[in-house]
Amino acid sequence: MAQPASRLESAPPLPSLIGMNPDQLAHAVGQCGGRPFNGGQLAQWLYKRRVADLGAMSDLPKALRVTLAEKFSTITSQVIARQESGEGTTKLGLRLHDGLVIECVLMREHDTDDVSGPPDRLTICISTQAGCAMGCRFCASGRLGLKRHLSAGEILEQFFHVADLLRQEGAAQGRPESWLTNVVVMGMGEPLHNFDGLMGALEVVNAEWGFHFGARRVTVSTVGLPDRIRELAGQGYQFNLAVSLHATTDEQRTSLIPTNAGTGLKAIIAAAADYFRVSRREVTFEYTLVGESNDAPDDALRLAELLRDFPRGNVNLIPMNPVEGSGLKEPTAQAVEEFTRLLRQRGVNVHVRRKRGRRVLAACGQLRLQLESASGSPVSG
Repeated sequence: MAQPASRLESAPPLPSLIGMNPDQLAHAVGQCGGRPFNGGQLAQWLYKRRVADLGAMSDLPKALRVTLAEKFSTITSQVIARQESGEGTTKLGLRLHDGLVIECVLMREHDTDDVSGPPDRLTICISTQAGCAMGCRFCASGRLGLKRHLSAGEILEQFFHVADLLRQEGAAQGRPESWLTNVVVMGMGEPLHNFDGLMGALEVVNAEWGFHFGARRVTVSTVGLPDRIRELAGQGYQFNLAVSLHATTDEQRTSLIPTNAGTGLKAIIAAAADYFRVSRREVTFEYTLVGESNDAPDDALRLAELLRDFPRGNVNLIPMNPVEGSGLKEPTAQAVEEFTRLLRQRGVNVHVRRKRGRRVLAACGQLRLQLESASGSPVSG
């Protein structure tokens, strides 16, 4: 399905069919001499069957497929690295048409200790930018800065690469192909910074004619851009919102997240409350615990106070994964346990995220950092 490397690294690709809605696909088909109903067939292949190879779309006229391939692209990225955690997490490193590298992650989860059967949940974690402009010290995504936004099509291409992976797994295990149950927009980049690309992709993710994920199975994570949070609320979807707090004072937060200087905790929490009032979806506050930085008992007490009047939400504690060169430490197990106890004691609904995929550099941006630091040379999976 991937295009040849010579084409991938040439600039810029043809307009992508991936990301188009049915009307746009019908128009594209019309430009190539097809009939309107061929647009519906094309949508079925792309979004229901998750097939991006025009040559495989057997119910489309051959001449139409040839002309579409001359005027439009589908997959413009290729898998250059694949790493397995051994605990159900697979990370893919993808090289874009211009040589930049992004990541996506597939997480397999079972509800019981019996892992012999198909997973109960299959979650994709997708990226929205090549790099990130937010500069969070504990995150590897921004270490090489923001290169550019991803188009809606490039965001959606990650689903096709994971679909190929699941298709191969099903064939190897002699069972029907599995498909995803959940989507989290928590990969590389700040999703709300690339608002147009994000919404173009999420339209396809949510639409009945697209991948058809219910909005409540989609979570959008943000470092906290108040105006964009309210704009997301106004789109009419009921996506879950995850807001990255990571600190309990503005001074502390700005030291970890430089962009906080222009926003502030109170403005972010107020915007999150507005999101809840409009969408009626519970908000999750992400809090990365950094050893000897924001993991003290006083931090837990301040966090509980900050969220005391929030209408409905929960806290997801994330023990930091080590990021080389950050100067930051992992929290101790004792610090995590005490922080959790204090929040629960004050009525906060809190969960501790299990560390998954450390063997595959699954913390955001780590694989991309490794690949791009290696002189940008392709890495085989």
